[in-house]
Amino acid sequence: MNSSPNFEPTRRSGAKAPLKPGIGVHTLSEYVFCPRAGVLAWESKAADQGEDGSPIGPRLDGFHDYDEHRFCEEIQAAWGQLRLWLTLLAPSLLLVFVIWRMYSPLSAVISTLPAFYFVARIFETTRVIFSLVRERAVLRAAPAAEIDLAPQQIHEVNWWTLRKSGFDCAKPNDTYSDGELNGRPWRLLIKETMWRIPVIRKHRGERVWGHQHVIRSAAYCRLVEALEGAQAPFGVLMFAGSYQCLVIPNTPEVRAKLNQAIRELNEFLEFYDRLGFMPGVPADNRCRGCQWGKPVELDEPTILNGRELPAIRIEGIRKGNFHCACGDKFSWVPPHEDTERLKERHEWDLG
Repeated sequence: MNSSPNFEPTRRSGAKAPLKPGIGVHTLSEYVFCPRAGVLAWESKAADQGEDGSPIGPRLDGFHDYDEHRFCEEIQAAWGQLRLWLTLLAPSLLLVFVIWRMYSPLSAVISTLPAFYFVARIFETTRVIFSLVRERAVLRAAPAAEIDLAPQQIHEVNWWTLRKSGFDCAKPNDTYSDGELNGRPWRLLIKETMWRIPVIRKHRGERVWGHQHVIRSAAYCRLVEALEGAQAPFGVLMFAGSYQCLVIPNTPEVRAKLNQAIRELNEFLEFYDRLGFMPGVPADNRCRGCQWGKPVELDEPTILNGRELPAIRIEGIRKGNFHCACGDKFSWVPPHEDTERLKERHEWDLG
């Protein structure tokens, strides 16, 4: 697990301070991970998608929303498309043969373009069918088990086991807000009318969890219970490339930690706004995998509060010019694992 932030507010009052307007669950969890990450999340004003970090490249959500019935429907639809492409391929091949016999081989080659298109669609549709059949087999092979709706410990469970126990999966359309917190979980698991389980996803990095994921889960549980009028006794943390996920209980102890994190974030932002307080350099290795310290090319500017920051170049890398959001904001070079890898490659090239 990651350690708690290295910022200790000096003011401790019994009253609960109101959360600053516009602060979301994502900013809160980033602050819990690292105060510098909290500042960057707050000033970047990124939309909360219920995911750990911002995905790079296309979003591949997989088959998490599917159930047995939808798998069957999609497989039948894919078979229908495959039959269509095969049916269209036959006359296109016949056309190529006729042109080759009546005109010339060159004309026949040109006329193969439609046939190549249909062959490509056949291969793609076949790939989709294999994927659907494979994923349906994973669902069917998942063990059936009774899910404890009042868990007390964090434990691992299979996603399809959760689904088999009667949970439907839905994607929230709107952001939840209770006046203090606002955010939107990646998915909701729904059972009957009284159970709403928020799902968050860590889409890159190692399959590890930290205190920030516990706080994020508790925050979504609070929003869901307040605005859905349902019970959220736990949250679910998913990892990219795996159907094994974590059940994170929403116990009174966790809710108390959530309230404490909210108070500390308010106090921290008060110091930051009024006194220009800048959080110190983390004393542990949390920077190694942090998205804010990941080196990127100079043509990807850092924009905070709608303003582009001057880039702090990462020295010691021969090929390319790199910087990162945390470095630009706090004028330093975070010890990110990708930065160290680039520097090692540079030294190896020079040797």
